Amino acid sequence: MAVTLKDIANRAGVSLATVSRVLNNDPRLSVSVETRRKIISIAEQLSYTKRPKSQVTGRRIAIVQWYSAERELDDIYYMSVRMNVEQAAQQAGFMTMTVFENNMDQIPQDIDGIVAIGKFSGHQLHLFEKLTPAVVVVDYDVLVGGLDCVLPDFVGGMNQAAGYLTTHYQNIGLIAGLELTTDGQRVRDVREKTFLNALKDRERYNPKMVKVENYTVDGGYKAMKELLAGPESLDAVMVTNDAMAVGALRALHEAHVVIPDQIALVSFNDIESVTCNLYPALSAVHVATDQMASVAIELLGRRLADSELAPQRVVVGTRLMLRQSTPPEETNS
Repeated sequence: MAVTLKDIANRAGVSLATVSRVLNNDPRLSVSVETRRKIISIAEQLSYTKRPKSQVTGRRIAIVQWYSAERELDDIYYMSVRMNVEQAAQQAGFMTMTVFENNMDQIPQDIDGIVAIGKFSGHQLHLFEKLTPAVVVVDYDVLVGGLDCVLPDFVGGMNQAAGYLTTHYQNIGLIAGLELTTDGQRVRDVREKTFLNALKDRERYNPKMVKVENYTVDGGYKAMKELLAGPESLDAVMVTNDAMAVGALRALHEAHVVIPDQIALVSFNDIESVTCNLYPALSAVHVATDQMASVAIELLGRRLADSELAPQRVVVGTRLMLRQSTPPEETNS
């Protein structure tokens, strides 16, 4: 029977990922000289040879959502990512199992690969790596941790939105979301940071016009109510996800605010089954969740074929889609 990375990892007392990265001479890996020598020595003793590339057909992978199934219903973006990953995996010939935050212990020990969707803690990612060296993370930048990852261009998308809004409006609010990793550590949303920096650069920043709530419809509703109740005059509001934008839109309707004549509204993610079916249809930064899913499965296939590849980060482009919640460009110029 051929020697595997798991055999070497068991003898060395380290993770599969560490073995893979040592044998691939990954320069990002921080490991002691003793551990590195031990792994190489064991590999030589066992006459380890690199596994040839193989087809993915018949491989079983776990698609792991960082939300529970119930919480996923409150954030259709992550539902869209998960469903697109499932579809891409099945089209590639993988056998799939879907695992949610509350049943991760159901991932079998012999799983071939894992696609982890969302903001997992370092501890949780380490547990995934103990199961398989083939781990790809979607929507979270974990390249520094030595894992393959794919994420949307948050910075580019928010700069597009900020450029449009600051060109046409003076008093701009921001509704951002509160995110925690799976071990409860707050994740500073790069969308929030990027947009606020853009406002500061253009001298439009007002801390009283920034609200942070949960990434839910109710969170967006509460944040918009607070903005409307404040003394500051609003011309436009940027919201960092579609679920919150739905709540913000409801608050505007309740206050009899005419959109976009009195206040313009822009969202992020642009799940079109939501944004295009609201009144008015939401302008939004579009995230190509289908392309992200395809890239994630491609990365996973490469990792399964060659576990010694250096980790990769792929950033999928975003674009601002203008609809009815902002005036047509020509009327704003």
